[in-house]
Amino acid sequence: MKSKNQVVFTLVLKSAIVFSPLLLSAGSTSGQITPSVSREITTAQITSNQEREELARLRAEKRLREQEQLGFDRAFSRTTILLNVWLVILSLFPVAIVALFWLLRRVAIREIVERAMAQLQGLENLQNQLAIVKQEAENTIQEAKNINRQLEKEADILQKNLTRQQEDVSNLKLEILQAKDNILAGLETDIKRVQGNIEQLESDFIAQLSELQLDNQRKKDSTIGNLAKLESDLNYQISQLQLDAQQQKNTILENIEKSRDEFIALVANLQSDTQQRKDNILESLINVRAELTSQLSELGLDAQQQKDVALTNLKEQMAALQSETQVKSEQILESLTQLQSEFAARLSELQIDAQQQKNIALESLKNQISGLESDTQLQKEKILDSITQLQSEFAARLSELQVDAQNRKDLIVENLEQSGSEFISQFSQLQSSAQEQKLLILEKLEKIETEVVSQLSELQLDAQERKDTILQELVEMKSESITKEEQIQQPQSQPELLADDYVKQGDILFSAKQYKKAIAAYNQAVKIQPDEPVIWLKTGLTLGRLKRYQDAIACYDKAIAIQPDYHQAWCDRGVAFGNLRQHQEAFTSFDKATQIKPDDAVAWLNRGLSLIELEKYEEAIASFEKSLQYQPNSPKAWDKRGYTLVRLGRDNEAIASFGKALEIKPDYASAYYNRAVCYALQRELQLALESLQQAIQINPRYKEEAATDIDFDDIADDESFKQLIGK
Repeated sequence: MKSKNQVVFTLVLKSAIVFSPLLLSAGSTSGQITPSVSREITTAQITSNQEREELARLRAEKRLREQEQLGFDRAFSRTTILLNVWLVILSLFPVAIVALFWLLRRVAIREIVERAMAQLQGLENLQNQLAIVKQEAENTIQEAKNINRQLEKEADILQKNLTRQQEDVSNLKLEILQAKDNILAGLETDIKRVQGNIEQLESDFIAQLSELQLDNQRKKDSTIGNLAKLESDLNYQISQLQLDAQQQKNTILENIEKSRDEFIALVANLQSDTQQRKDNILESLINVRAELTSQLSELGLDAQQQKDVALTNLKEQMAALQSETQVKSEQILESLTQLQSEFAARLSELQIDAQQQKNIALESLKNQISGLESDTQLQKEKILDSITQLQSEFAARLSELQVDAQNRKDLIVENLEQSGSEFISQFSQLQSSAQEQKLLILEKLEKIETEVVSQLSELQLDAQERKDTILQELVEMKSESITKEEQIQQPQSQPELLADDYVKQGDILFSAKQYKKAIAAYNQAVKIQPDEPVIWLKTGLTLGRLKRYQDAIACYDKAIAIQPDYHQAWCDRGVAFGNLRQHQEAFTSFDKATQIKPDDAVAWLNRGLSLIELEKYEEAIASFEKSLQYQPNSPKAWDKRGYTLVRLGRDNEAIASFGKALEIKPDYASAYYNRAVCYALQRELQLALESLQQAIQINPRYKEEAATDIDFDDIADDESFKQLIGK
């Protein structure tokens, strides 16, 4: 029995050695192994398996870019199956003649088992290749997500910068109002002082005149010389009175001229600050454009480099495989002469089929690569065109604003000169027309304030629109890629949207700063569900972002009508009235909000701010103390409390409040400035200068504000103060 097995093994071994090179070259992509019955054949097949696994791994790495190998692999796998079948038949045919049928049955069973194991091994290799491809795809997606996160971070930084600028503008508006109140108070004080001086002069003159008349009556019979002396004394006193009146007139004129110069300087400072903010916004947009361009170029360069490296590796591997195949084919060519006639026709058909599939795969791959390159180029050109267009529009808008600002400046100067001339011409009738002049100055100051506020609002709106445009383009790019992927994976029709869907859509658009589209979505939700107060509230918030405060108030009123105890609606309603400078209505809204939710520190703070505008300082202090009761670490509440105490003349308590605000936030410039004002009113020169210097170091704009603030008049003549503010 052993001798028979040895004979069979010898025949099988010889047949396998003859046909194994053909099997190795033809089955390199299928992962199948020729049946083996000896350790030597197993060793040769293991080596062949390692080569096939290496080639399969390399092809898996290029599978996403070069699909041409797929058809080639399929054709050769079919060829391998056919060759294996024929080789098994040919190798077992002489064995069947010599060996017994039961040995042939055992060999056949063993061959089937080995083939099954080889196929399982091939499946495992395919699974490994799929895992590698999946990992590469996940890495690519992760890189895209990282780029999106970087863009989102840059957008957040730009949003924070714009928010900070908006806060600066609001603070500037408050400071302008404060300066206006101080100027008006100073003018009113000067007018009252002049009126008092004139009345005092009149009373003195009347008293002296009556006294002279009495003396004249008593000394009526005295000599003519005494009478002449009395007349000369009277003339001298009248001339002195006229001289005093003229001096008072000149002093008032100088004060008015000085106030006009200070106001012109304040307007110039506001214009320079506005110009600087516009330049900063333009610079940030240019930086965003440069970063996007560099990122796109880096992505293109990286993709090209990966493509070149992969092509180089593939060419080298193909050359090595071709040379190896050529050598092996030459070695077995002699042994395959008899089979050439039988397989020639079949091989030619398989080659034609493989070539066709290869051409189809190459064409598909080329189309995909060209499509990806065209999409990338289009997106890049779209972004560059958009940034260029934004830059040109912003430059044109900037030039228009500069021309408009210059025209308004000339108009303001002309109005001030006209007011000064009218005031000088009517000064002789000061006592009768002082009130009319005061009303005229108030009207012009309000007009100037309105113009400045409108300019700042236009700048804010323009910057916000530019930012919204950039963010919208970024979101659209991201949404387009996501939409394409979803359409490929699972195309399906969109169902009819419900109210909640419109609300969610509006929330997404609101987060992306697309306020007009968000309003349209909320309006659709309101049509479906008009009795939902939350939808009305969100609509009002979005309208407020577009500066449409009246429409926003109408939405808040709708929400309150549906739910009268809606705390947030009352708060936002008060904010809208505050932006419209309707402070009494704002106070009413905030007061209602505090009644509904007494522990809301922000509502108490806003209530106190509205009371400051109404000059109800005692009630404002009570509101700030309520706010601090629920939020004791609010530096703004402590600062506003101190400011209100200064207005009431309670300087020591005010200084303590400012100290508390600075203890919570050491870099709070407003608290330093208000503390400097308090010390200046107390004529504490050194302390005032120290606080003012710290405020200027944190925020340099306080230097210009201090130069025009009348609260520093008591220390304005000091050289240290002049050096600090740069006079």
